[in-house]
Amino acid sequence: MRLSWITSAEGTAGATPLEQVLGQCPELLTRYRAFYKAIWEEGLVSRRVLELCRLRIAAIHGCDQEWSVRDACVELNDAELQALETGDRSAFGVEEQAALILAEQIPYQHHQVTDQQTTEAGHQLSTPGAVALLTALAFFDVTCRLKLTLDVAALPAQLAEPPLNRGALA
Repeated sequence: MRLSWITSAEGTAGATPLEQVLGQCPELLTRYRAFYKAIWEEGLVSRRVLELCRLRIAAIHGCDQEWSVRDACVELNDAELQALETGDRSAFGVEEQAALILAEQIPYQHHQVTDQQTTEAGHQLSTPGAVALLTALAFFDVTCRLKLTLDVAALPAQLAEPPLNRGALA
């Protein structure tokens, strides 16, 4: 971590670099974890779709800190990972493609998301699922931007549960 002004906060011994930073404001860290956990546990969007979108947004940002974390329960082969890096959606199913189209717009073209795209996502996921997906995409984008801004170290990890689900901000 490049930010020399960050000091070790109480209770952050052994914490990831992002946890150390957010630990400067413990209530924020607690709420950040809870919100992120809710995205994965709500069940309105499959873990696979969430993981694909999270990784696609990380690839768009060039965020190695986020790209190096994997949900071990979502098996992705090398071809799928390459497709996520390059933006080739043809390797994925219809529901996944609809979600990835939205994911690709969130980092730099969020104002160009159309009603037609969100309607299509609603057809694929349900209306509550589309709302949950858009919320998750915005949060994935924020997480990448935060990790890049804070220049936190990349910690490659295979998590048995979705990233942050048990509280670890990898």
